[in-house]
Amino acid sequence: MQVEAVIFDMDGLLVDSEPTWRTVEMACFKEVGIELTEQQCIQTKGLRIDEVVDYWFAVNPWKGMGRATLVTRIVDRMVAEMEVNATALPGVRQTLEICERRKLKTAVASSSQLRLIQAVLKGLQMESRFDVVRSAEHEPYGKPHPAVFLTTAEKLGIKPENCLVLEDSLPGVIAAKAAKMKCVAVPDAHERENPQFSIADAVIPDLNAFTDAHLMD
Repeated sequence: MQVEAVIFDMDGLLVDSEPTWRTVEMACFKEVGIELTEQQCIQTKGLRIDEVVDYWFAVNPWKGMGRATLVTRIVDRMVAEMEVNATALPGVRQTLEICERRKLKTAVASSSQLRLIQAVLKGLQMESRFDVVRSAEHEPYGKPHPAVFLTTAEKLGIKPENCLVLEDSLPGVIAAKAAKMKCVAVPDAHERENPQFSIADAVIPDLNAFTDAHLMD
């Protein structure tokens, strides 16, 4: 099938936000008495933040601050950080240029809340570079459920099998393949040897390694 659209994940793919997520999560969870490590934050990478909060509440329930309040607090801090400190990851602009040259439609499909996606795109000065921007907050389930990718394809007007997804997280790769989309995985260096990423159609170190060849069958 010919690729007609490229769907970008956001955190850890478009923007170097994962270290900030870990810092913010550790600080905010500490306010409810949960001392998370960086490794524990990596455990929930790729999930919606409400699902992250629910996950740790199930592990160690706390009293006081409600889960919805904690979600809002985390997202507020992330928005403030990304509006000022958003940095595009290597190869992002080059990959967008490949898409534009080939006249492919482009989209962002992220587990992050829409207001955070908008803050990141504003910080990167990329608000006008994508045809569709979709948040999994508006879906019944976040990644690894394929809903956000299927809705994005529908809004693009492209069949799922004609979409290629760029993803850094395993839940995102699983969601892309469940949506019957082609997927190029761009995992962090410490995750690159994880054999589970073999379900992707290709695994590359960063988007500088993305070429026209990845768009071919």
